[in-house]
Amino acid sequence: MGYTIGVGDYDFGRFEISTTHGYQVTPYFFLGGGVGFHFMQSYETKGMEIALDKRDSKVSIPIFADFRGTFSKRKFAPFVDLKLGYFVTNNDGFYGNISAGCRMTVKGNQAVSLSIGYTYEKLEFETFGRFTSSTSMNYTRDPRKLDCEGVSIKLGYEF
Repeated sequence: MGYTIGVGDYDFGRFEISTTHGYQVTPYFFLGGGVGFHFMQSYETKGMEIALDKRDSKVSIPIFADFRGTFSKRKFAPFVDLKLGYFVTNNDGFYGNISAGCRMTVKGNQAVSLSIGYTYEKLEFETFGRFTSSTSMNYTRDPRKLDCEGVSIKLGYEF
């Protein structure tokens, strides 16, 4: 589970819960796949009477491949992790997260991990289209995929 702090033009946060299953290829390399639930806050362009870009609060679901390299077999082991995938809900697109952290073995194959990383996502927004006439303030909105970035903090449990 974790939280992504939005940065850049679309700075909205999201709480995330995910599960990954796979195979420990070597003591230093894990390969797997997973699914997540990202609880996204609503977003509107700030400082404008009519928001240029708008997104309602949604739950987006990414499916991803997970590659993890661990640098030690000790109780405390640093690692890097790469998740690459695609959102299968809300007409969203690409999902990617790269992170680095530390894994602490607690018993046998069980461990807890803490990581910080960078998230890049293609998410669908409703963007300002055009005014419907020159005499009214009515306007249209069009769907458009936009780049969203964030800093992720994740806490994990392995068994």
